[in-house]
Formats: sequence, C-alpha cells, structure tokens
Amino acid sequence: MNKSHDYRALERQYVTSQISLRELCRKHGITAHSLVTVQAKKGKWQEKREVYQAKASEHFINRHADRMAARQAEVYDEALDAIQEAITKFRDDMRATKPVRQPDGSITEEPAWLMRPRDVALLIDRLQVLFDQPSSISQHPGLTVTSEIPVDTLRQFIELTRDAAAPTTKVVSPLPRSQRRLDD
Repeated sequence: MNKSHDYRALERQYVTSQISLRELCRKHGITAHSLVTVQAKKGKWQEKREVYQAKASEHFINRHADRMAARQAEVYDEALDAIQEAITKFRDDMRATKPVRQPDGSITEEPAWLMRPRDVALLIDRLQVLFDQPSSISQHPGLTVTSEIPVDTLRQFIELTRDAAAPTTKVVSPLPRSQRRLDD
C-alpha cells in the first residue's frame, strides 16, 4: 500500500529539531525510510536545518547581548547613585565640626575631619576612572613586552641576566639553556 505522507510537516519537524531522519520515520510510523531520505535530499532539509539553527543562535546571541547591555546599564546607574550618595555624605562630613576645649578653657568648633591635599588627589584620581579618563591607577598582572625586539637582543638579554648574580652566591636561572631558536 502506497501511503502518502505530509512531507512538509516532517520537514518542519526535522529542520526545527535535532531529530535524525530514522527517528523521525519511527516517530511517524513510516517504514520506508528511503522515501523520507529522498525527500530530505530533494528539499535540502539539512541545509535548511543549518540555516534555521544559525538564525536561532544569532537570535539568542542578540537577545543575550541586549539583556547584558541592559544589565550593565542598570549596574552602572546604581553605581553612579551610590557614588553620588557617598560624595554627598563626604561633603557633609567635610562641613562637620566638633567642639574642642582650648587651653584657656574656652570651647571652639574645629573641623571634625581634616582633608589633606593627598586625600583630594586620591579622590580625583579614583573619579577619573569613573569618567573614562586616564588615572594613575594601573594593573600589571605580568611581564608584557609591547614592542618588537629582535631575537638576538632577547638572547643577549637572557645570557646577561644569567650571569648577573654575584659570584659568591649560586643562583640557578629558571630560564632554559637549550640551543633551540626563539623564533620557532
């Protein structure tokens, strides 16, 4: 008996899922697996699946990027609010005074907190980072060479640093002494 199948429905299910053609046939009770395989090749189901998955991945990435950008903006706004509150408190604390008894017995008001020039400079330096301006804050996690150095110069540097220790102390360099080339 020649049974007709809804190849559009089969194609849609194949393209939008990870199901194999054999599993698709089993699921729909199709015993003539080769008929579905022929239709899949004619209709380029595999290529359609790849395009569909690429679009789905791109859509996911775009949604994820949008969510991350919104979250980053939210965190940035909250950080700015917290910094603004801290600056306001800082300003109020600068105006605060405390009573101080003088040697003659009188009581005078003096600033509760004295701000030194170093404190002001440090505050300005920290605020520079917030506004994407250069500051003196830097992080150096390791040795970084930022210019092109000839291989021969590097070899000379290594050899000179190996012999730089005082003759009375035995220092073993962690650098290898092999003769292999540095530019390999």
